Amino acid sequence: MQIIEIRKLNLHNGSILDVGSKKSSSNITNHLNTNEKINYADKFTKDPNDLMIDLEEVNELNNKIFKNVLLFNVLEHVFNFKNCLKNCYLILDKGGFFCGSTPFFFRIHGSPNDYFRYTEQSLVKALEKTGFKNIKVEVICGGIFICFFSSISILTMRIPLLSNILLIFCQTLDGIIFIFSKSIKKIYPLGYLFQGNK
Repeated sequence: MQIIEIRKLNLHNGSILDVGSKKSSSNITNHLNTNEKINYADKFTKDPNDLMIDLEEVNELNNKIFKNVLLFNVLEHVFNFKNCLKNCYLILDKGGFFCGSTPFFFRIHGSPNDYFRYTEQSLVKALEKTGFKNIKVEVICGGIFICFFSSISILTMRIPLLSNILLIFCQTLDGIIFIFSKSIKKIYPLGYLFQGNK
């Protein structure tokens, strides 16, 4: 579901920095709809082309400015998340675009650690306090049955056909519930996509 949302982003003008990540075949930014080169920033990078950054500390990187800064599936792994957001803000060009995602209803997954789950309200407040403008936070898929699917997918993904059938079944059941209660998606979110500008 996250890949579908990421493909909708239009990042065709200006430099891109993927924060808290490095180039790999499993990177979510591989699905971006862009012709721009993607730069990476990570504390554990071994690539000399990447920007080495500790997101737990505020870094003075005045000579490194990017038009687009991305923070996908990182915020939950940073204990000092306010410093992480501040770093993203500092390396973003004035008027630049910031976008990220974070899970809400998802299993604990270390990278190396997993500290937080954020609500829509907490994300808006944290982004506002950092200085971002034009803030938008959207649910990335949600519903009672899709949350159930997320919980058991660690088992069902070993049998792809079963997993796909179960996913369609859960989405259908949530679709029926949405007819009667549109708010159920916001009450049971799998995760959030957040955006803002400097």
